[in-house]
Amino acid sequence: MIRRGALLGLVCWAVSASLQASTPEPHSQSAKREPSSSPALQPSSPQAPKPLWRLPSEAITVGPWTFSGLYGATFNQTFLRQWNAGGQNSLNTGFILRQSADYARDKWSATHLLDAAYGLNFQEGIVRKIDDKLEYNLRVDHLISGQPMWKLSGFGSLKSQWYKGFAKPGDPDTAYVSRFLAPGYALAGIGLTHKDAFLEFYFSPVTAKYTVVLDPRLQAQGLFGLSPGQALRQEMGAYMNMRFKRNFPNKLAVDLRTNLFGNYLASPFSIDVDADILLVYRATNHLSITLRTQGIFDRDIAVRDSNGDGKVDAPGIQLKQLSGVGLTYNFGSIK
Repeated sequence: MIRRGALLGLVCWAVSASLQASTPEPHSQSAKREPSSSPALQPSSPQAPKPLWRLPSEAITVGPWTFSGLYGATFNQTFLRQWNAGGQNSLNTGFILRQSADYARDKWSATHLLDAAYGLNFQEGIVRKIDDKLEYNLRVDHLISGQPMWKLSGFGSLKSQWYKGFAKPGDPDTAYVSRFLAPGYALAGIGLTHKDAFLEFYFSPVTAKYTVVLDPRLQAQGLFGLSPGQALRQEMGAYMNMRFKRNFPNKLAVDLRTNLFGNYLASPFSIDVDADILLVYRATNHLSITLRTQGIFDRDIAVRDSNGDGKVDAPGIQLKQLSGVGLTYNFGSIK
């Protein structure tokens, strides 16, 4: 019994000594240890939840391809009822699309541009077309050795419209003066391209221009520089394309495009001009004020009466100006 009691007392003493040795003293070095600064032990700050999906605002890059675009829709309405000063109810609506796809690898690059627009005016039960544009441009470039700003280029362009056009409001559907591919224009040539931060310039001394009219009724009238019954006309000449594109710090963006063509054989000093300027002012992220002006001079298109006999028989300057406030979405095109 004495031995068992002595052994039990020895075990209790050993456990008590072990517990005292493992308890830190108030003034020991362990009491002065600083809290751990390990990031894993620090409390994490709450983070705002990320949206599941968001439309991109910058250009999209997929391998050697870069995509950018501008999409817009405008609406204007006038409503009058018992208005003493007079007037007519009207509604204008339209859309604009400018989509780019650029390819670059080594010394080769390619630029695709789709430029489209369409607009309608509804007034007193009559629908009028106020805008109609469909244009596609392609340019393939090869960098010239030792000249980083110059490229050897091949250029192609297709231009037409979406739907029928009428000379006067309320004309019957069969009295159209133009429609899809009537006329249609195609350009193809080789030349040089110079490009810097804001300005892009292309010049081709050898360019083929094709004018096509696929509508039999319009073919019979001999319009757009074609003889009566003719469906296709070919010209050879020089072509120049210039584009100035810049985003200013005051939320104003400018996109100016100018095309010049001169026929070597028919009239080398009479230049066809097609100039288009688009101004966009961003009021908010998706609300913008747009102003678009286009001017065309083509010696093959009669638009004015030269002798007062009531017949349109001479070329002239064609002007179109559209402005409006509406919704816009762009990625990488206009910031």
